[in-house]
Amino acid sequence: MISNYIKLALRVLGRRKFFTFISLFGISFTLGILMVIFSFLQGELGTDAPNSNKDDLVIIGTLRLQRIHYDTIPTIDTVMVNGVEVFDTTMETRHRGSSMWNSSMNNGIGEEFLSDLPSAINRTIFNDGSQYDVYVNGIKLTLQTLYSDANYWEVFNHDIIEGRAFDQTDMDEAAQVTVISTKTAKEYFGTTDHIVDREILLDGKNYKVIGMYQDKGKIIPFISPDLVIPYSNMTLVNQDSYYHGYFTTAIQKKSEVDAQTVKNEIINAASMVPLDHPSMPDGYNELIFMSKTYNEMFAQGVYSDDDASKSLSIMKWVLFGLLAFFIILPTLNLINLNVSRIMERSSEIGVRKAFGAHQGNIIFQFIVENIIQTVLGGLIGLAIAVGLMKFINNSGFLGTNTMVFNTKFFLYSFLLTIVFGVVSGFLPAYRMSKLNIVNALKENKI
Repeated sequence: MISNYIKLALRVLGRRKFFTFISLFGISFTLGILMVIFSFLQGELGTDAPNSNKDDLVIIGTLRLQRIHYDTIPTIDTVMVNGVEVFDTTMETRHRGSSMWNSSMNNGIGEEFLSDLPSAINRTIFNDGSQYDVYVNGIKLTLQTLYSDANYWEVFNHDIIEGRAFDQTDMDEAAQVTVISTKTAKEYFGTTDHIVDREILLDGKNYKVIGMYQDKGKIIPFISPDLVIPYSNMTLVNQDSYYHGYFTTAIQKKSEVDAQTVKNEIINAASMVPLDHPSMPDGYNELIFMSKTYNEMFAQGVYSDDDASKSLSIMKWVLFGLLAFFIILPTLNLINLNVSRIMERSSEIGVRKAFGAHQGNIIFQFIVENIIQTVLGGLIGLAIAVGLMKFINNSGFLGTNTMVFNTKFFLYSFLLTIVFGVVSGFLPAYRMSKLNIVNALKENKI
């Protein structure tokens, strides 16, 4: 019986080719676009190298100095003292606002107060705000440069494909060495072969290449810089103050510890920083390390809010809304198309009921037809997604970022699409299955 339903479904799809095209387009286009969107997010928020420790990271990108402003307001009351009316004045202090000075932190602050958190297993300090223009054969290259400590290579596990990463000895000696990406090697040297021991001229200095890592093209600057140099090569005397400077700190927590525990330890560490340094601006009386998880940091780039957790919550709701929109809208369209198509088949259903088909047979027949249509749309959507990803990767729209097909998400999306396909077929089929036989045969309408 099912095989007959399948054959009938394929013949029905061929009757009204325009309706079939609209239905398949809605399903396939929706699934294809969703796959592309979530493939991009998987690339940025996944846990592949160099982001294998992403879920265990707490990022401190901002140090905030703050002062609270208060107003003292007198309140005058009259009271009776020994039968004599006198004035009684009380003073009330109210919070009027605050002033804040936000900036990156001084590396000394990070090294002294953020190195021994109880819940941390590692810590790296880096500066990702430097870029330099260099010229190779008359062509300008802009190199995004990361200055970091030696721990960077442990917190962010880049795939070193030639040579080595710099170590603490290189840091201590301020060695003019660098580790470059495959992208930089191709652009600067024209090859990725035998890169170690070559030199790059950068900011008037020659840096010896000691290693090369695979570039993954992430949009977060400190994940995929063009080259990494020990930050002991920087001129740190020009930092703003004892508090503010050029650096970001990334804490790698223990896997069994939740992020809020680490954030609380960071708050406690901030309370240990002295506030009486001569470089402290007048009136400021509080220091705050603005900490966030990796996902919260990414979300702030999408929706900027001082509360990083709120940014992440909003991004999740936006993604959920997009998912709902891309799934529900074609489903509603499919229901409307199914109603129109089923109405034209009222005579066929009347004949079937006249020959003994019961309500369940009618409903099952239309559900099978809808599932087949959904499966076809899903397969076309799969082809669209793969084609779009290949086009985007080859076009270079995302730089060296490579979109990868996510089989798991496709299966979940495909199953969800089938569920909606069943629903969109059941509702009109149920209505039609209750059709009076005489009316169906005589009037050919519901």
